[in-house]
Amino acid sequence: MILALVLASGVVRASGAPAGGGTPVVDRAHHEVRFEATVQPNAMSRPFGVQGHHAIVWKGGKSKTWALFVSEASDHDVRAALESLGAHAGENLTPDSWNARKDPDNHEPDKRVEGTRVSVFVEWRGSGGRIPLAKLIDESLRTKPLLDFRYGGNEKFQKDFKSGCIVCLYSCPGGAIGNHAHTIRDYVRNGVVYASIPERLPPAGTKVTIILKLEGP
Repeated sequence: MILALVLASGVVRASGAPAGGGTPVVDRAHHEVRFEATVQPNAMSRPFGVQGHHAIVWKGGKSKTWALFVSEASDHDVRAALESLGAHAGENLTPDSWNARKDPDNHEPDKRVEGTRVSVFVEWRGSGGRIPLAKLIDESLRTKPLLDFRYGGNEKFQKDFKSGCIVCLYSCPGGAIGNHAHTIRDYVRNGVVYASIPERLPPAGTKVTIILKLEGP
């Protein structure tokens, strides 16, 4: 059961997660969820894993090695925090959206994640304010990356994927938030198109604040 402590500022801190940076902060006035993470500037291009795919992953998830940001807050607690603000989970993907990605006769990998729109920002000491995730990521053959984040939900699939993924760059059933702009079929067809921009990021190991802002019902 998720309990909440209402602070004098009107901000709600969800409990049931580890203390400190592992506890998502719910800002009802601004429709935001904030939590601490650690930057891994070059992790998205590490070999022997799914590259160019994971933007933000919980530190207890299997996919943290290839994530640009490793979150102190769990994907479960981030989902609970988003839903406490009224976020609607699309829940339109299935495990086959990923598992059948190489099967041309299966249409699940062609699905686009649905759900409440979410803007993703990152802030750290010296950043000069919050920075859209889109300014920290490059997409090949484009002047700016196609990112249309939606709260897909997908918690029921975590028993199988165990990825811990909070923000995915594709419409993936393994992540809480996915990118409506690109399907898993796109990932198979086009290969790795996303990469971090290390020169725009702080040094590896820097603590940052992730901000998830709801943009609709």
